[in-house]
Amino acid sequence: MTDGEGPRSRPKRSLGQHFLVDPNIQRKIVAELDPGPEDYVLEVGPGHGELSRHLRGRCRGLVLIEKDRELAASLRARWGDRPGVDILEADALRLDLSTCVPPGAPVRVVSNVPYNITSPLVFAFLELDPAAVRAVITVQREVADRIVAAPGTKVYGALSVGIQAVAEASLVFRVGRQAFRPVPAVDSAVVRLEPRPDAAGVDREGLRTLTRACFNRRRKQLQKTLRTAPELGFSGDPRALLTSLSINPAARPEVLDPDQFVALAARLRALEESDTAPRE
Repeated sequence: MTDGEGPRSRPKRSLGQHFLVDPNIQRKIVAELDPGPEDYVLEVGPGHGELSRHLRGRCRGLVLIEKDRELAASLRARWGDRPGVDILEADALRLDLSTCVPPGAPVRVVSNVPYNITSPLVFAFLELDPAAVRAVITVQREVADRIVAAPGTKVYGALSVGIQAVAEASLVFRVGRQAFRPVPAVDSAVVRLEPRPDAAGVDREGLRTLTRACFNRRRKQLQKTLRTAPELGFSGDPRALLTSLSINPAARPEVLDPDQFVALAARLRALEESDTAPRE
């Protein structure tokens, strides 16, 4: 088999397929991922192999996860017999991605993320165990802006906090819509994510519940959200709780940085566990 492209299947709108056809952008993304000879690379949604062809041979193992049956068959025809390349016909959201590579192996993740499943897929990348060394993802430009948004900005929200609490997020470069076929209705951007050293200690489920409660009520003061949001299940004194964490009870959620949300989620979890602990 050669690395030449086989027949190209028609893009499926239901899968949000937009194939990255600009070779210069392809090379820039692979350079940003920077895989080494001992790394395993997980590529989710490889399409026709636009990035895969640049990655093959640069890492110890390349795992291509493709949901589209026709595309998976095309990839198997090209590279199915090549050592170091595994092709999985599967929905990445239904896989435990950690099982796709040898235990403890250094992993890097790359994906041209379908716009309709961006958030769950990005969080799946961040929940790899052990954490990926680096993830380089191409997403809708507006989503990229939300991922890297700073506290106090209009687009800062639950997605910003959820990602920045466990990873350093950087917007690497923007990608015009003409780099894709079919041409999407929006521009894109490439984001780099690298795990924070303290990510393992974050209560991700509690943080997700807290940030959704707060940003769904983003015009309300934090003390009122704590007092009234049923999903938080908090029955104590919100002013006392927030003050103990050096958080202004009258503040609104967009002014808290990710570390403050992590600390608040941890305190709420501790209070919940103390309330449910058996009494002697």
